[in-house]
Amino acid sequence: MLRLLKIICLIPMLSQAQQSVNSKIDKVTLFLNGAFVERSAKTSLVNGKTELVFKGVSPQIDKQSLQVKGEGKFTVLSVSHQLGNLLDKFKQEEITKIEAQKVFVEDKIKIEKNNLLVYKREEEMLLKNQVIGGTYSGMKANDLKESVEFQRLRMQEVLNKQLEFERSLRKLDEEIRKVNQQLTEINISKDITMSEVIVTVSAKENVANAIFQISYFVQNAGWTPTYDFRVETLTEPINITYKANVYQYSGEDWKDVKLSLSTANPRKNGVAPVLKNWVLGVRNDYSEYLNNINAPINDAVTEVRGKVIAKNGGDALQGIMINLKGTSLGTATDINGNYKINIPPNLITKKVLEFSFVGMKKQEVNISSNIINVEMVDDFNSLDEVVVVGYGTQKRTDLTGILEGRVSGLNIIGNNSMKKTELINIDEKEAPTSQSFDILIPYSIPSDGKVYVVEVKEDEITAIYEHFCVPKIDTDVFLNAKIIDWEKYKLLEGEASLFVDGTYLGKSKLNLSNKDTLNLSFGRDKNVSVTRTKLKDFQKRQFIGSYKSEQRAYEISVRNTKNEPINLVLEDQFPVSKMKEVNVEDKEAPEAEINEETGKLIWRKKVWPAKEQKFTFKYTVKSPKSGFVEVE
Repeated sequence: MLRLLKIICLIPMLSQAQQSVNSKIDKVTLFLNGAFVERSAKTSLVNGKTELVFKGVSPQIDKQSLQVKGEGKFTVLSVSHQLGNLLDKFKQEEITKIEAQKVFVEDKIKIEKNNLLVYKREEEMLLKNQVIGGTYSGMKANDLKESVEFQRLRMQEVLNKQLEFERSLRKLDEEIRKVNQQLTEINISKDITMSEVIVTVSAKENVANAIFQISYFVQNAGWTPTYDFRVETLTEPINITYKANVYQYSGEDWKDVKLSLSTANPRKNGVAPVLKNWVLGVRNDYSEYLNNINAPINDAVTEVRGKVIAKNGGDALQGIMINLKGTSLGTATDINGNYKINIPPNLITKKVLEFSFVGMKKQEVNISSNIINVEMVDDFNSLDEVVVVGYGTQKRTDLTGILEGRVSGLNIIGNNSMKKTELINIDEKEAPTSQSFDILIPYSIPSDGKVYVVEVKEDEITAIYEHFCVPKIDTDVFLNAKIIDWEKYKLLEGEASLFVDGTYLGKSKLNLSNKDTLNLSFGRDKNVSVTRTKLKDFQKRQFIGSYKSEQRAYEISVRNTKNEPINLVLEDQFPVSKMKEVNVEDKEAPEAEINEETGKLIWRKKVWPAKEQKFTFKYTVKSPKSGFVEVE
């Protein structure tokens, strides 16, 4: 009998205990799509097996990525994951406390309403007494005076008291509103599903301070790069501020955590592509089909790539703008017509890509897969339309020059090294396949899907500044900057805000596809004026036999009102004839570069402050007398 009793007493010691453990998020590594979360917790353990429940973990956890590490004299036996809810014992206790507070405030409201009612009744009695006093003629004058004075003073006290109770009731009503809001938020959380990480450990003795690290990957989080480019003077480098637009709605708030921004994308397939057999006569471009613009939207898509070609001929189209509809995110196709764009998962609007270019019909395509290929069609009705860009408006002919990157190598400012001024403390690391920025200042990013701006660092970048003008089309002068060897600055494609001398000029998109030099346009510089005038003294028309000869001459005048010299590039053109009967002769353009095939003229000059420079060119067009030829 004694032996059986000993066995019964040992049963509670061998049973498995369970305890809930609070954990906190210490660090988040944020990728372009998704995030890696690291939590820590401390607890005490008793001798034997213990089942630890870590609650409040994101419901979007990737089970395959879950890792648990322990420090102490114990062994982790198993790790599992399950879905739970936020309404634990602590929440229930909080509800009880708030409901008790609500009852207390409601009782105070009843008391204050009763007090207010008492004084309102007294006010009614005083008003009745005034009526009686006014109609009773037998009262002596002194008694009547004393009665009126008493009623006046008492009425004043009564009204002040009513005002006092009304103010008190307003405060109590606001307090009860806040209490109800707290209860509503907690009751809503009853239905919020969260994850629970179950860790079973075994200890041979009591452990006073067991340490746990829990890490996992979550979806519905990410960041996109954004920049501020600032130009103060033409003798200084460009100041660039790196920023990150961070978002997350993983189900858990990140409070005062260390952020690490990584350029890696763990959700993208990391396996290299494999060539298939190429059979002549069979399409072999690895884009199996052109996408149906009405295909169903796939919310799981987080990155889209593809190719844009012309419908007539199938040529690859460079410079096609691709925008994520309803956002400021976008990119452009490279020289081979290829593009790539990241898609945040938290869009309020429908996931649609807009494909546009001047002179081509705009297309909208539902994001239905990771590969979207598009055929663009000419739109001859829009050839004269104006394109709205970050630095103003331009016609299609202006835009062509920008896409060609017309910036010459003049006036290199600074040296070839990068001068770095950190905006905040960061650790910049370079992995074999990615770049990361460890931000040492803690940040709080709630799980609300909103975009929060995280400032990363500042750099000063060597730049070549140049002013550019095509006065035949637009006499405004544009300030351009060229960045050579931009790859060493670890830039990513993203949105850029442009500033000159502290003035905000608008936004642009940083397109880094297949470019040795990064070109930025900082808009129109009103401190440089250009005029283009036809010289009447050289305007002549002569008839010789069956031919006529017409001469034209133009003068371009440039004035620099800035306090510093500028490097100016001017463009104009001679006409080019493709008819045997029409010739362009007597072409003169002093100091200009002349392209005989296209007729383009380029002047590259340094223009000094407060000085005017003039450039002239002339030509003669010889054509049949019976025909009409446009010579201007």
